[in-house]
Amino acid sequence: MNRAFVIIASCAALLATGAIAENRHDSVSASTRINFTLQLGAGGTRLELKLSTGDRSNMTNSFSPEALEGLDRGALQNSGHVRFALSREPGRLDCEGEAARQVARGDCSFAPDQDFARYLAERGIGKPSFEQSYALAMTGAKRELVEALAEANYPKPTVDQLIALSALQVDRAYVADLSQHGFRPDDLDDLTAFAALHIDGAFAGGMQRALPGKLKASDLIALKAIGASPDYVAEMGRAGLHGLSGDDLVQLKALDVSPAYIRDLAAVGYANLPADKLVAMKAVGVTAEDVRLAKKAGIDNPSADDLVEFRALRRR
Repeated sequence: MNRAFVIIASCAALLATGAIAENRHDSVSASTRINFTLQLGAGGTRLELKLSTGDRSNMTNSFSPEALEGLDRGALQNSGHVRFALSREPGRLDCEGEAARQVARGDCSFAPDQDFARYLAERGIGKPSFEQSYALAMTGAKRELVEALAEANYPKPTVDQLIALSALQVDRAYVADLSQHGFRPDDLDDLTAFAALHIDGAFAGGMQRALPGKLKASDLIALKAIGASPDYVAEMGRAGLHGLSGDDLVQLKALDVSPAYIRDLAAVGYANLPADKLVAMKAVGVTAEDVRLAKKAGIDNPSADDLVEFRALRRR
């Protein structure tokens, strides 16, 4: 279950960032034509840059005007020739085109930074291809992240893992925040899922305090993906459900077992039910009304299992 959450969460968040290509079928090489569209973002304070390397390969990012070196904002707003560059550790993107009606269009060329490529190779990460260097630059990969991962004793990333982490804006501060709360995912796929789901030190620490036993990274991924929180654990405790495991909580939350549901069952004589019984009852739709109907049907003091069977029969 945890690996499925990792894959789903990571893919969804990477697509949401817009920081990597929407479709990587069109590879990028030194001869690839890179088209750009540049315009003001919705808020009017940031610029939206869309880069295209083919019919199906696009990426869109938001930048402050200062990040695009040499850009004449007047030319963008009033129409005219525009030129700008995006310089990052993995490489430099130079763009040139024409603006009309506050939208500029043109072509870009990309030059990988050979020092950065050598740095990755010397670190044992591998020398990036042209396409990987382009992705590293567009996602804002930095030496600082490589150093932070090493200092926190994470496994050495591959180039593609570094791209994924950078796309999710994982940085030294994020790695340190998790470490300070006693959490270090076992592998970089789990760290990617943490970042994709916005699992920070506060959430990890709060869940650890709320639940008994030591939580694994996979527990936190599953809990966050399903929408469980420390507050939910506390509310369930006030309703009479204590000592929940991470797996219990995932199943309860997945079926939307609420404190109100627990209290309704308690009011008709079914207090202090264990988590597995509540899950089974909610899965088939057992309610307090089913208790009354079962008794009316001649089932004296029906057990939780009786109610599950009774409800299942009613649904046929």
